[in-house]
Amino acid sequence: MVFPQHPNATNDILLSLKGKRIRLGDHEFKLVHDIATGPFSSVFLVEENGISYAMKVEAQNKCLRPVLKLDHAVLRALSHQPGFPSLTASGRTDSFKYVVMQYVGPDLSTLLEFAPQRRFSSSTVYKIALQTLDRLRVLHEAGWLNRDVKAQNFAVGLGEESSIVYMLDFGLTRRYLENDGSRHLLRPHGPSVGTFPYAPLTSLGFCDQAPIDDIEGWLYMVIHLLTGGLPWHNPRRALDLAKVREWKMYCRRPGGKLRLFAGVPKGWRDVFDVILNTAHHQKPDYNKIANMVLSIARNEKIDLSAPFDWQVNPVLRSIVRLGPLSYDELTSIPLSSIPMSTMTEEIRLRTMASPIGTC
Repeated sequence: MVFPQHPNATNDILLSLKGKRIRLGDHEFKLVHDIATGPFSSVFLVEENGISYAMKVEAQNKCLRPVLKLDHAVLRALSHQPGFPSLTASGRTDSFKYVVMQYVGPDLSTLLEFAPQRRFSSSTVYKIALQTLDRLRVLHEAGWLNRDVKAQNFAVGLGEESSIVYMLDFGLTRRYLENDGSRHLLRPHGPSVGTFPYAPLTSLGFCDQAPIDDIEGWLYMVIHLLTGGLPWHNPRRALDLAKVREWKMYCRRPGGKLRLFAGVPKGWRDVFDVILNTAHHQKPDYNKIANMVLSIARNEKIDLSAPFDWQVNPVLRSIVRLGPLSYDELTSIPLSSIPMSTMTEEIRLRTMASPIGTC
């Protein structure tokens, strides 16, 4: 099948082929439907020999910001690693470039929308924290920075793989290591990339990022999952870059730490201190941070052997393609896997006002 030259109309071209088979290299895929459309690329569900895959595409010409090459480079290097989608095919046609990869389940943010009171249990959050930290370690050791750590960029496996948290979307990744393992020289200035609520202070200061900055973003994501919010982020108000930066500077001080870590065990402040005390040129101590998280879980008597929420909640189970629970499974669910009630509205939503003079 020959695709017409039609810049900036990749979606229209592929949607017109819904239900049809398209040959891409050595593969023949059936295009089922579109999954997501972003500013730079789109994702479609395709099938071959009864197996579902995700196909990410971007226009061959006049793409505003070509990013598919980054997805391809990272997946080619890491698709054999646990928690990274396997790479099935890649290439280009006259109209678009494509990467076909393992089809995984919904991202954590989507699952959270269907969770009771939009909250995960402590056990689930701590296990998410440990797995996502390890994904960042693997990515960093391969020479890449993520630069956009957030719940939307992690997804769970489907069916029997529902206990695996996958890292997705490498459109903002950047190489920070040379082929010989030495670091790139830091630029005097860098772009502010990422998603403001979770972006590290370095990014908000328009400076080049390092691996420890991904770990700072990881901590903000985990605190959001634990508490339901962040001091600088109220979803009912527009984000203000200057105020977010001011908050993140303030949270490095004792009073700010009390606000950031309100309602969570003190051990998380110690994790934050480890992050803040890691110099830009230093490798994050992933093992130390992971052991600190495990220690907090033990002190809080959090059962990390409990199933993930999406493995026991009927609604979430259906989303990740797990069948109904058997009677034995129902009676064996530990109480620790059941989400607690939400925190007060004041803590959950937090305020977006300036931190100065408010605490």
